[in-house]
Amino acid sequence: MAQLQPRREVWEYGVLPLSTLCPLLDAATLQLAHSKLLTRSSAAENGNRVVSLPEISSTLDLTSTQTEVLVEVLSALSLANLPADDQPGAEQVHVHELSMFLFAQLFSREAQRPDSVECWPEAGPGPSGMGADLLSPTRQLARNTSGKAMLRQQLQQHLRNQHNALRGFGDYLRRNLRLILELAQDPSSPDPTRISAREVDRVGFLLLPPRQRQVASISSLVPAFITQQTLSLDQAVSNLKQSWFEETLDSPRLATFSTNSSPSPKAHRSLGLVGSGLVEEQRISGVHKGTVVRGELDFPSGQLHITDCHDTIVYILAPLQYVYISACSDCTIVVGAVGKVVRVERCDKVQVIAAAARVVIASCHDCVFHLGVLRAPILIGDSRFLKFAPFNTRYERQLAHLRDAGVRLDMPNQWDSPIVLQGRDRRGQLSGPDSPRAYSLSSSTKPPFSLLPPEEFFPFVVPFQGSAGVLAGGVAPSHTTKWGQLHTAASKGPVYLFPLPPEYERALHKKLGMTSELRHKFKQANLGKDKERELNDAIQAHFKDWLASSNMLRQIYDLSNLEKDEVTGTPLTAGNSAGAAAPPSNAGGVSASRFMDQSPRS
Repeated sequence: MAQLQPRREVWEYGVLPLSTLCPLLDAATLQLAHSKLLTRSSAAENGNRVVSLPEISSTLDLTSTQTEVLVEVLSALSLANLPADDQPGAEQVHVHELSMFLFAQLFSREAQRPDSVECWPEAGPGPSGMGADLLSPTRQLARNTSGKAMLRQQLQQHLRNQHNALRGFGDYLRRNLRLILELAQDPSSPDPTRISAREVDRVGFLLLPPRQRQVASISSLVPAFITQQTLSLDQAVSNLKQSWFEETLDSPRLATFSTNSSPSPKAHRSLGLVGSGLVEEQRISGVHKGTVVRGELDFPSGQLHITDCHDTIVYILAPLQYVYISACSDCTIVVGAVGKVVRVERCDKVQVIAAAARVVIASCHDCVFHLGVLRAPILIGDSRFLKFAPFNTRYERQLAHLRDAGVRLDMPNQWDSPIVLQGRDRRGQLSGPDSPRAYSLSSSTKPPFSLLPPEEFFPFVVPFQGSAGVLAGGVAPSHTTKWGQLHTAASKGPVYLFPLPPEYERALHKKLGMTSELRHKFKQANLGKDKERELNDAIQAHFKDWLASSNMLRQIYDLSNLEKDEVTGTPLTAGNSAGAAAPPSNAGGVSASRFMDQSPRS
């Protein structure tokens, strides 16, 4: 028998703070709002009913900002294929999908429980005369080794909560199948107690037919539609419940970390991984103090979850549609191209470099986002000390990946215009985007984000091609990684696919010219051999200190290990003995040396 299951993307990527958007919404008021929206809607070319954003704002009593957030997240999940509009606010929204999306949000009331990591300390005196509310709770925890372990435990508990909520989401949909079918009905239906196959197919927004059985639509799971044009709602509900698949979700694979070095099997390196952890077609999880490199053919589903990773560098050089990043800390994550949405949730001190249609950020602390985005980033939950900056990297296959993912390059980059939408704080008070508490829980706190100053902007060099094969196609050509080559490219035109704002471009030119300027000054100084040797020793000592303090040295070792396996062609099987990723005697392999070029300090 074919098996029906919930569409997980709606919960994983679409959950919003309902207490902010529609605090009084319940099943009864949703049905009333649905009827009003249908009355104010018009027919689209495909016969579906669509409604404008002003009508949504009026019907649901939302501000324009709240409506924009609601519609943007819904657009990332929509299956309606409505024509896109270049002007935010001019979109048309599928009424039935909007109502089912709001219905899915109602589940958050019975599923969501605030994690302790969301609760910020009360304002008060802190170290060095600073108010305690100026520090993230997770940053306060992570001041020492035991604090980092406690932080990771809290982040892992969040993953468990999300896992349990996802289990409950399927049960919630199954219990309310009749209401879902009612929300899918046409307003012109002559008999509201009966439903057509076309109307049943609309619930594909929330429910997923089994792809492995090649079932084309939800209605094909109801045999009676072969001989009848319409069925009673009760009969349709009964047939769909018989087709329901009690999905067995694997528990999240959560690693236990220690201060000792983790083994690094060569079998892991065949997956582009140095360090311990799990790397699969749709998941990268539990990587600690490692490096992960994945290329364009590694994600056939177009989706990826990156969870429970710490002190790790992740290169995702592939066209994708959905990327979910959760419960990570002290990581750098590069995402080449995402056509629908990147959701970053409950992360701490993570740098995300992403080119995407949309980015949603939920309850993150001390993170930096280098973005190339078509829509303004959306902040929900209680985020603090975030920094936004222009997109700052490139690699050989990036343009092709953006085209494959459907990310347009003819629209301005909206990286510097985040939309803040906060829910209830822990005192139970409402804070919306138009309230005085939208940016702070007290007058002494700062806004949740700032823009990275141009003088702090640095390029990030990707030392891989981004194509198919081992190590994302292997080592990148030197002209795409060398700082000197980057300087030459900058003098001829835009360095990146998303052009930099003028102030950032000027700062970049200045940094790129630093090396040649210093070399010119050294030549003019006419130093003797002893002084020149002394100067070189001092520069190398400072550079090595920076490598160690910035954690770059470990990544150089990781890249060298990965490249060594690729060059030597060592057979990598699960049976190979595990060994620690020991520093090689010469860590200056091709990838490693090019990686070092990304720092102007070199």
